[in-house]
Amino acid sequence: MMKLNEDNQPYKELNQNLFMVSAKQNCTNFESLINYLNHHQYEVESALRNYGGLVIRGYKVKTPEQFQQVGLSIFPNLQNQYPGGAPRHKVAEYVWTASAVPSYLSIAGHTELSYSPSDQPAHILFFSPQVATSGGETPVINMKSVLSDLPEDLQEKFSENNLITKFFWVSMEKKLFDVRLWEWGKFRYPKSWKTVFNTEDKGLVETKCFDAGGQTEWLTDDNLIVSCAMPITSSHPITKETVWTGWFPWFHIWGICIDAWFVANYQRQFRNWLVFLILFLITFGQICLEKLIRNNYKYRVLDVAFEDGSNLSFWDVYSIVKSYWKNTELFSWQEGDIIILDNYSIGHGRLSFTGERKVYVAFG
Repeated sequence: MMKLNEDNQPYKELNQNLFMVSAKQNCTNFESLINYLNHHQYEVESALRNYGGLVIRGYKVKTPEQFQQVGLSIFPNLQNQYPGGAPRHKVAEYVWTASAVPSYLSIAGHTELSYSPSDQPAHILFFSPQVATSGGETPVINMKSVLSDLPEDLQEKFSENNLITKFFWVSMEKKLFDVRLWEWGKFRYPKSWKTVFNTEDKGLVETKCFDAGGQTEWLTDDNLIVSCAMPITSSHPITKETVWTGWFPWFHIWGICIDAWFVANYQRQFRNWLVFLILFLITFGQICLEKLIRNNYKYRVLDVAFEDGSNLSFWDVYSIVKSYWKNTELFSWQEGDIIILDNYSIGHGRLSFTGERKVYVAFG
């Protein structure tokens, strides 16, 4: 139900995880939004605490710089460095492009930088000045409910083990045969560790990884594997609730394929089923190749295992992705929307889409 605060500023519950601040008809300009945020910080903080997500809609926010100003009005200490390995480009001091994943692929649910708890931002902000022709919804995932919806035997397994996530970063640009790098007709270049860490100093890389709780392993040709221990659940720093930490299914070799099946089953379009079939064949081929070439699995762009050395099975990952979808509400974008998520209790992703779509991101 729509409610009005003392300034006749409309706001409402969008769904159980999102709260909306909507512009009045005569106050849609950007300055009105900044004024509102400066005088209603409590409402914003309360919405994020009680719902986990906040949507700002109807204001004339058009540029990354304006989005940055909105972010700084809410979080004065926005991050100006992104320590993750996602394919992003910086467009302003505190703003990046969203992950540059082809439109025909979905992005599985996760919380940002969950694999590196010391780097994980408390909040993540998104802004879209241009929406897709179709698709492109953002799954908003209630991480407080994911664990309880997993099979009991898997819950027990997770209660006894942390996960170890692994990144393979190259020294020099080269193509790798990995399903996570697939684009139509080719494979993308992975990021180099020099780009990720913004240095060519190996010692500095090792120090940064150690400070973030990671372990380094240097391979031939100066390639690098970074392993990070990741807890399965954690206590929310404010509410103290137990939450699933938002593990990214793409770390598992079958994860991208499994998520593609759920997307195809939801969108029910020929393109989605074709993408799923191609991903399945590439994944199967990659696994066969790894069995033929000794230690070739080390060159997976991403990988994961339990801390005791055992592996997650296909059905373990299927159960996790299924639980993500069970606890998801899809957010459909309108031009100029800003969405802010509590990055501990709420996960996010992206469905495949058609047409042009622009989304920017900041970290609070």
